[in-house]
Amino acid sequence: MLRRKVTDRLLSWKNNSHKALLVTGARQIGKSYAIRAFGKSNYASYYEVNLLLDAEARDVLVGAKNSIDFINRVALLADAPLVEGDTLIFVDEIQEYPQIVTLMKALVEDGRFSYVFSGSMLGTEFKGISSFPVGYVEHIVMRPMDFEEFCWANSISENVLADIRSCLVERRPVENFIHEAMLKNFRAYIVCGGMPEVVQNYIDSGYSLVRTRELQIQLVDQYKSDISKYASTRAFNVRSIFEQIPVQLEAESHRFIVSSLGEGARLQKYEQDFLWLVNAGVGLMVPQVTEARSPLKRTEKTTAFKLYESDTGMLASRYPGSTARAVYLDMKTPNLGGLYENVVAQELVALGADTWYYQTREVGEVDFVIEGARGHVVPIEVKSGKKVRAHAALDRLMSVGEYKIPEAVVLSHENLCKEGKILYVPIYMTFCLDEFMEKDDPNNDFSFAPISL
Repeated sequence: MLRRKVTDRLLSWKNNSHKALLVTGARQIGKSYAIRAFGKSNYASYYEVNLLLDAEARDVLVGAKNSIDFINRVALLADAPLVEGDTLIFVDEIQEYPQIVTLMKALVEDGRFSYVFSGSMLGTEFKGISSFPVGYVEHIVMRPMDFEEFCWANSISENVLADIRSCLVERRPVENFIHEAMLKNFRAYIVCGGMPEVVQNYIDSGYSLVRTRELQIQLVDQYKSDISKYASTRAFNVRSIFEQIPVQLEAESHRFIVSSLGEGARLQKYEQDFLWLVNAGVGLMVPQVTEARSPLKRTEKTTAFKLYESDTGMLASRYPGSTARAVYLDMKTPNLGGLYENVVAQELVALGADTWYYQTREVGEVDFVIEGARGHVVPIEVKSGKKVRAHAALDRLMSVGEYKIPEAVVLSHENLCKEGKILYVPIYMTFCLDEFMEKDDPNNDFSFAPISL
């Protein structure tokens, strides 16, 4: 069984919340599997219904007039008695009947059972549902497996991963044999990606590139079918954007050029189609900012952005097989910068970081900027080649005194070292970049009680 970080969040929800739980994310990222394993391990009774695959059950539940009627219908469908106070009811693929959200408030208020709702394309299907029960539902956005989860699946020692994190915190290099092995592991992750079925197939097949790519190509085709099914009248535009992602990431700037979608194409026409891909969990949009100071969103330009794919392995499968081999073998050609930027974007999003890129005429372009600790901004450059110290735009940005940026990160194949304000970090340490971000420490609490008058 593949270990997922979302399990800890599910346990926290069970122990600390009385609300229903909504788990969203792209198709085939392991939502159902993780929730099922959690439900069966942590509740005396567990009931699951898939509204896409079980048409009979869907017809029964869709007819429910209210929450009591819904619970009674679930009891009739369930193979075992529902235990009050210790039953999880999991309703999967609710995009097939999004109106079910109108029952969530009443089901939570009833209080006898716990509820998890999940599905794909929910960011697109819930538009127009006026009675979404704010205050009664917690929301978790699930992503493909990140690099650390990939390492768990491939039996990389947790002690090794913990020591790598310590190296970043303490600003010391990783032992050389571990460094070289982890670079190879990270290149394998770029090719394989984080779709759970693909990762398991990668392991079971003896790490076969052919078998891995076959399954990835099938998943890409499923995504295209989903676009046709769920995007309805916007399907042609959304599909056009999806097809352009690997093309745009091959360009030198990696920015998405809207005019590539057709003669006279303008963002105003396609804006909702880009949002459809992002809301469906298929695309990751990284907008431009023009100032490197917190809050970064203040100078966000929504008309200029990069569009990455949510899983780098699936992106890699859309290039020739020779590209995947070049990544794993660390070859000099072809230019792999787009794939390396994509995997860093994927890792930053998995860490929960809001992500932008910086660009001005005077400074140039820096690949990523994120909000760091204590109000500082963290610029991040990604280097896929050998010219690790060629970062003129980053140097110019660091020289802008008014931004007061204490440290910038360059991700590359080199081991960790510090030169002035530039911290050179091995690219496999992306799973540790939350060390630069603001964290809520429960052990560092303080009281801010009002004064009685």
